[in-house]
Amino acid sequence: MNKDLKYWKEAATMILAAGVRNRFESKSVKNTQTYRPSPLEPIRERNVEKPVFDYTVLLLQRSARSSFMPDAQVFPGGTVSTSDFSSEWIQMFQPFCEPPNFNLGTIRQIGKRAPIFAMDRRKLGSQIPGEVAFRICAIRETFEESGILVVKPNAPDKCLNGQGAIKLPPYDQKELSSWRPLVHENAVNFIKMCRELDCVPNIWALKEWSNWLTPTYLKTKRFDTAFFICCLQEIPFTEHDGHETVHYDWMSPPEVIEGHHSKNLYVPPPQWYELGRICRLPHLQDLQQFSQDRMVEGCERWFPICLLASDGSVILYPGDELYPEDPDCTGEKDMNLSSSKSLEQLRLEVTRLHRVELRSLYDCTLYVNIEPQCKHVHPLMMYTYPNSHL
Repeated sequence: MNKDLKYWKEAATMILAAGVRNRFESKSVKNTQTYRPSPLEPIRERNVEKPVFDYTVLLLQRSARSSFMPDAQVFPGGTVSTSDFSSEWIQMFQPFCEPPNFNLGTIRQIGKRAPIFAMDRRKLGSQIPGEVAFRICAIRETFEESGILVVKPNAPDKCLNGQGAIKLPPYDQKELSSWRPLVHENAVNFIKMCRELDCVPNIWALKEWSNWLTPTYLKTKRFDTAFFICCLQEIPFTEHDGHETVHYDWMSPPEVIEGHHSKNLYVPPPQWYELGRICRLPHLQDLQQFSQDRMVEGCERWFPICLLASDGSVILYPGDELYPEDPDCTGEKDMNLSSSKSLEQLRLEVTRLHRVELRSLYDCTLYVNIEPQCKHVHPLMMYTYPNSHL
């Protein structure tokens, strides 16, 4: 719906974190037995006790036939539909809240608000603000791809924000399974399903986390994607759809990162970066509280820029000294850079670093020493620059 981004489609994704019953016996919940992650060696080498995570995150493996990121392990999500902006939602949400805010709280972001949220959708004919519609999209797509339904029943208890990790309402799995292909076929059926189940998407459980533009160096589809995070008390029933997604994995964030570096699975850069952020918060309660408190600060829109070096490539993020001052986000201009210098030379010649160096698809190293914006945190990665801001 954003006509300013001619070559990007708007999308939403959900980082789902679910508690495990015994954090001292935190084992991956997987539907395959082929992967056994090893401990984080760099943490042992620093003589730092390895943190024990009391939660796992959901990763879905995309189909090899997918036209975008085939075989990659990603968070659930997808492209926004016009039905996510439907005025029918206003009546359905009335027992809980009213427009225009929908009880999501006020964003007090310092600096420019990410356009995906800042855009006045009324000019496009919708009474549903982007911060609501993209949450609906993330919830709908998560249901389509994994069978997990993050909704709130129309019940007397109307507590919305700040209630910690949520417990999903119990629904008959056969009934939900019958709705999934219908919703996949036509997103309007998600509205019909919520009416029949007498519930609404639990938009208050999703906390605004980040906003990524697909970089132009990827000669493929491009998305302007809103990332949300949602904390669940326990791992729910999960089932991949067999079409867009062919496997699912509930794993701790360090296990996912280690799996990527050991080439057991492939995690695209945005997911890799966000998992590194989450690694700073090994306890679900802390992750929930941090995402709740930080949400009011909003988020930046990140448009990664590629710089080809003599021995690899650099993915530049906002704040890096080599990042363009005013990058063209329309897609009209080629923003990718090149240099005859090595990755190390390019790094040592500057003082402000916010980049990932890629020597191969799986050999990626984060270098960052700038202050994070919007009261966010930088990733705690396996391979992090020794002088980075920690």
